[in-house]
Amino acid sequence: MAKHKSSGLRSRKVKAGIPLITLLLIFVLFSAALAWHRDHPVTPYGDFCPECSSYGMCKVMLSPEKAEKAIRNYYEHKGFNVEIDGVRGRFIRATIRNGDEVVDKIIFDRKTGRIRSIY
Repeated sequence: MAKHKSSGLRSRKVKAGIPLITLLLIFVLFSAALAWHRDHPVTPYGDFCPECSSYGMCKVMLSPEKAEKAIRNYYEHKGFNVEIDGVRGRFIRATIRNGDEVVDKIIFDRKTGRIRSIY
């Protein structure tokens, strides 16, 4: 039986595509590993301030001064430094540093006590 030219061409295309697929797979696996280089995030998703309840509600909205103190206590307990970037309405924006390295930027909601990473 005669071999068709198209089947030989198809076989070469498949063989040529295997290294490409392999490289893409390796890239995806290593990029995910590099993106998640820490064991634990600096600010776990949806974490809350110990000054408020874990249900996300403070009895009374924290004053900017009390909120700044709560943020500093929360991160200094973890070994990080806090730099307050500004207060706007009920939110406080802060930069979290490990020495000179910026490791997170957060928004703190003074009404609910929630801490959200925006980094």
